[in-house]
Amino acid sequence: MKHKLLIFLLAISLSGCLVGPKVKKTERQTPEKYASTTAADSSSILGWATVYQDTALQTLIRQALKQNYDVLTALARIDESRAAAGYSKADLYPSLSYSAGASALNLNNQQANDLGIQQRDLYYGFGLLSWELDLWGKARHSGRAGKAELAASIEAHRAVTASLVAQVANLYFQLRGLDDRLAIARATLSLRREATRIITLRFKGGEVGELDKFQAETQEAIAEALIPSLERDVAQTENAIRLLVGEMPGTIQRGLDLRQQKLVEIPAGLPSQLLSRRPDVRQAEQKWIAQNERIGVSQAARYPSISLTGALGVASNDLSTLADGGAVWNLAGGITGPIFAFNKNKRRAEMEIAKTEQSRLQYEKSVLTAFGEVESALVAVSTYAQEYQARSRQVDAVRGATRLSRARYDDGFTNYLEVLDNERTLLDAELQASTTLQRQLQATVQLYKALGGGWQTN
Repeated sequence: MKHKLLIFLLAISLSGCLVGPKVKKTERQTPEKYASTTAADSSSILGWATVYQDTALQTLIRQALKQNYDVLTALARIDESRAAAGYSKADLYPSLSYSAGASALNLNNQQANDLGIQQRDLYYGFGLLSWELDLWGKARHSGRAGKAELAASIEAHRAVTASLVAQVANLYFQLRGLDDRLAIARATLSLRREATRIITLRFKGGEVGELDKFQAETQEAIAEALIPSLERDVAQTENAIRLLVGEMPGTIQRGLDLRQQKLVEIPAGLPSQLLSRRPDVRQAEQKWIAQNERIGVSQAARYPSISLTGALGVASNDLSTLADGGAVWNLAGGITGPIFAFNKNKRRAEMEIAKTEQSRLQYEKSVLTAFGEVESALVAVSTYAQEYQARSRQVDAVRGATRLSRARYDDGFTNYLEVLDNERTLLDAELQASTTLQRQLQATVQLYKALGGGWQTN
């Protein structure tokens, strides 16, 4: 009979009235295609080892995924959320505990002497049961909130991973861009030093004026000053990468140079697929679901709660006969509930409702942000490709003009000012072309991340 009663109460607890609202998600209308590309289905995003084919960069990414402190912290948060979910789920079931002890009673008076009970010892041991019936769904809502928080922490880890992969790739391409511009600056300095030497000899021979010598020395100094500036940026970028991979400051192993990097075409897929790919959007959704469940927890607190307690054990006035003593048991039930608390419980529920609305708005914002980032990245990839082609043609044209103007100057057909103007234009064009190629690679990184790539295992 007792077992049947226990099963009956458990069934009531698990199927009781569940107060609180459900998450009401509306079907979001997504465009058929992105504005900057043609519609193309792509059920799965490429792995980062396919997108980033430089083996040195792949090594850095793998080191970062193993050693980066943000990723390790996100993993620890998953463990915390998993434990919290289990903690909340345990409230659905009875809790068992035990109690044991001994006591001595000494009554030093005449009546106690007459009765022969001056001293009475008592030894006992009990198993204790306590259980609050989940009639209104407080424990179930709490368990569901914990489950959603666990899912959110998993998505948070994926979002951190995707962001980390993008940061490492972005800084690596920045480093290779700086290396490229440093090589340009050093080559320019070498050429200008040679030009200064020749013009100085020609000045001493009376072939050119002193102004030409000063102008050549000025341009040499400008190229020379550019080198330490770029070297400083290189060292700082290396240190930033080392921090991401969990290492002390130092140098970074290089792989392919800037112009050897292969640009992999990343299929944008359909806009309707984006929300299932982006871990940050899914994280925001699970946060919203978890917070909505907390409304039910707060509303359930406004209703009466029924709890059962029980004890079963043995007691004896002699420790040696404790196991032979008769069974002692106790079973009790109680009901508690609020009567008047100056609307405290009502305000608590209103607070949770307001927090849920905030979570919903943050989810909506994450959706809009995701689509905006994809569109911006698609435009960046396309326009940087066009810009780099134009910059490359500019470099070729200015390089030819520089060779021609120097030949004209050597033959005495023009002044040195024309040579200087073309050399300045050439240096600027080469630096701008290098920067544009770097940004084109970085735009590819941003597109890959915006489409939800980077957290998949490779």
